[in-house]
Amino acid sequence: MMKKRTLRNKIGIAVVAMTLSLSMLTGCGKSGDRTSDEVQTQENADTAGMVHLGSADEVSAFFDEVYKGVAQDLLPMNVETTELSMEDKDMISYHTGLTVLDGIEGIYLSESMISSTAYSAVYIRTTDDADAESIRKQLMDNVNPAKWICVSAEQQYAVIVGNDIFFVMSAQDTANAVLEQAIAAAEARNMKVSDKTEKANPI
Repeated sequence: MMKKRTLRNKIGIAVVAMTLSLSMLTGCGKSGDRTSDEVQTQENADTAGMVHLGSADEVSAFFDEVYKGVAQDLLPMNVETTELSMEDKDMISYHTGLTVLDGIEGIYLSESMISSTAYSAVYIRTTDDADAESIRKQLMDNVNPAKWICVSAEQQYAVIVGNDIFFVMSAQDTANAVLEQAIAAAEARNMKVSDKTEKANPI
């Protein structure tokens, strides 16, 4: 009787050991293998493209790339790109017409230091849950194309790049050229570009 009991105990121990070994092997397999849903999610992330520029430095590099592709005779002199303070709502309103800043992480203004030149480009970095279309509409509807002394921007355009917004207003040829290069710079970053909205202004 004692021998049978000992044998049964040995068999039980062996079964438990095998079960634990199989569990450990299965667990190791799961850490490397992904389900079809997980694979699909990763593929979607890889093909979705960039949604936002991540910093002021990235926005500055974006503008540098845009201006390299525009003929020098179309660009105003002494163009500089600066980040507007999100705390200075009066300055933001003056340059962009924006009064509701929900969903906005950063606003970057690129203009000539010569105040009588009708040229302004704006890049708006948004949050993941921002309504980019609503921000673009507010910008297009409320920006003042005659904010400079004695001059006015003839044409304005805005596109959504990823989920950020790019806007430009100036003379027709300049605005067209800058917009074209901005779209190319966005596409080079694998950012989806929307259809443009446009508005002609009386001069």
